[in-house]
Amino acid sequence: MYKYLVVIFLLCLMGCRTISNVEENSSSLKAKLTSIINKQKETKPGLSVLVKHKNKTLIKTSKGLAGQHNVITENTAFRIGSISKTFTALSVMTLVESGQLSLSDSVRQHLVSLPNSWADINIKDLLSHKVRLSKDFFAFNNLHLANNATNRTLLDFLQQDSLQVSKLDRDKAVYCNTCYVLLAEVVKEVSGQNFNKYMAQHIFIPANMKQSYIVDENTSLKTTSALNYAKTPRFFDIVQYTTGAMAQVSSINDLDNFITALKQEKIVRKSSLDYMTQVHSDMGEGGLYGFGWIIGWGSEPFFAHSGSQDGYQSELFLYPKYDLEVAILSNGGDETFKLQSELMQTIIGHFKALNKV
Repeated sequence: MYKYLVVIFLLCLMGCRTISNVEENSSSLKAKLTSIINKQKETKPGLSVLVKHKNKTLIKTSKGLAGQHNVITENTAFRIGSISKTFTALSVMTLVESGQLSLSDSVRQHLVSLPNSWADINIKDLLSHKVRLSKDFFAFNNLHLANNATNRTLLDFLQQDSLQVSKLDRDKAVYCNTCYVLLAEVVKEVSGQNFNKYMAQHIFIPANMKQSYIVDENTSLKTTSALNYAKTPRFFDIVQYTTGAMAQVSSINDLDNFITALKQEKIVRKSSLDYMTQVHSDMGEGGLYGFGWIIGWGSEPFFAHSGSQDGYQSELFLYPKYDLEVAILSNGGDETFKLQSELMQTIIGHFKALNKV
């Protein structure tokens, strides 16, 4: 259910066609982005776009349908897919900062129902995907397992005697949705709160993310939120209630406010964010990983994440060295993804030509 959309960012930074006139200003960039967004038809599933530079909004706009009769606005919330992991990781770090949790804690210290084979796996391993499972609950060919699944369903799945778990050596990692569902359960056990409520109290409210929430067995996708292909709350024709890995719903206004709150240390301290955005593992072709972030290269790298759930495609890209932030949310599958790709190429090409990236 996840594909590494952040590869777009990597390809852009390495080889985007640069702009011949390096004196183009932000107004010309906005005009180019507006031209791309105008390709989006108002009668089709659409997208929301945010680009910020030096704390100024270059563009924040939306176009297309959230549902059969609802247009997308800046307050329309979308499933953000695996960008949920960024927020789950932040919730873990709030518990670390408060002294309620240590990154070196064994996951079994907090989730005692896990088999003994998990004894050597700690919180840091989960955050950085340094866990290998012989059976993947979230594999595409296991959609029948994921349908109507909750976190409890996954915990029961992990009880199988035939399922092998191991910590990966050194910095190696394999992308692990299960790891982030377990982190949501750790947050619940340590805090004594439902994960949805904890996220609201410690992430969404401090960041002024008014449209954000977590879909779980007690919370359905709201009627005002964007539907998959503007038609259905289901994705891949299933309903799934696992949290932590891909259950968050947020609007472009929410992500705008989130970026501001993150920079102002309203969620976690700068030292915590700095540690999260260090390289903690290497997923090979999947990229370098921190805690809830895919990491760029160099002494001051970008950090980003992306998400894919059927027609929902999402991207979040932060480059602190150049004070550049981009967020894109969409619900139109390949059609809107093509626009996302063109937008990213234009943005990165512009800054690259100005010797800012």
